[in-house]
Amino acid sequence: MGDCGDAEDEFEDALEVIPAHCKMDLNTALSDSKIAIHLFFNNKFDEAQHILEPWVGTSMYHTIGRSIFLFLEALLTFEQTSIQKASASLKSSIRLCNSYRRKTTLTQSIGNIMKRPNYDSYTPDELHAELCFAEALLLKALLTFIEDETLVSFIRAGIKIRSCYNSYKECNVILSSRSWSENEKSYKEHFESGVRLGIGAFNLANDLITAIKNNQITGIHRVFWKQSNEQGLGELELCYQVPHGLRHVLCVLTMLTYHLVVVYVFSQEEGDLEFCDAALRQQLTLYPNGAWFLYFKGRLEFMRGNVDDAIKWYTASVDSQDSWPQFHHICYWELCWANCVALNWKRAEMYAAELAEQSKWSRTTYNYQRACIMLMRGYNCLSRDELNTVNQLMA
Repeated sequence: MGDCGDAEDEFEDALEVIPAHCKMDLNTALSDSKIAIHLFFNNKFDEAQHILEPWVGTSMYHTIGRSIFLFLEALLTFEQTSIQKASASLKSSIRLCNSYRRKTTLTQSIGNIMKRPNYDSYTPDELHAELCFAEALLLKALLTFIEDETLVSFIRAGIKIRSCYNSYKECNVILSSRSWSENEKSYKEHFESGVRLGIGAFNLANDLITAIKNNQITGIHRVFWKQSNEQGLGELELCYQVPHGLRHVLCVLTMLTYHLVVVYVFSQEEGDLEFCDAALRQQLTLYPNGAWFLYFKGRLEFMRGNVDDAIKWYTASVDSQDSWPQFHHICYWELCWANCVALNWKRAEMYAAELAEQSKWSRTTYNYQRACIMLMRGYNCLSRDELNTVNQLMA
């Protein structure tokens, strides 16, 4: 835990002396990205974007970093303008990453079918271009699901994901077959964390798709890939063991989401709460006011049955930032259910009403939920106005 504190001090010191770069190389880009990630997960969203903005369009990591921020905003808001901005940014990221990738002639491409390319001849920039290209493709494919909800768009997204997965598989081959020199240790750590995160997340997604009994999704799943849940967790655990890797914190978030949310929603199993507790202790040392980790701490306590503690941590997450009010809605949803479990119906109704008023995800669900919660107080305990409200909500 002491190392985490030292790491935070190191970041804080670095933030005070960030120079205006006149030249951008891969080392500097990776360093800037680590600082931006640290700022982002400490709720300093504007400062994080300020680091990335000057080099958007010229540096791979700065460009895809900005795209990730816009992607998260689109995912949280569901606003069409945010979705379009994220889509345009990801297209730019894909083009830029593609320009950094190793160029091959037609003859070389045909030869690569018969013989594996010599990955030892790839420069660090070309290696990371392959990884960033795969990441940008993945985010663009995921964004397609919310850009247009038609079946054609759904199938198109599945095809994009297949292409993206092939890119990750090639990165995995590079990771295992390339001879990494001692001078490339840092490059390898960042590259490995990204590859293992991508492969692991794909396998967990496959497990989730299998669990969802939806014919459209299952059809795409059968056509495209067959991997195991165990392999996905194994890759993520290997990524977790690379603490200095750039994607380490994203790996932690992925594993927390799986063990604290996905497992309980889509299966009859239990998440690994011991791992979650250890991971959250570490991350909350680095990011004590981080809204994401405060939320997951609340979720951990909720899954343990500590409802009062869960409410405390969810509330702390809400209070920790107001730059992204849409993130509050995730906490409101949890607070609504936690108060239901605690039989605090008026408090639960308040959060359901907040969601119905502010969130664009599913107002029908929120209104129905609010009406049910009001009725749980007892029909005879409701005033005439409250009964009218229930009738309006259920109409």
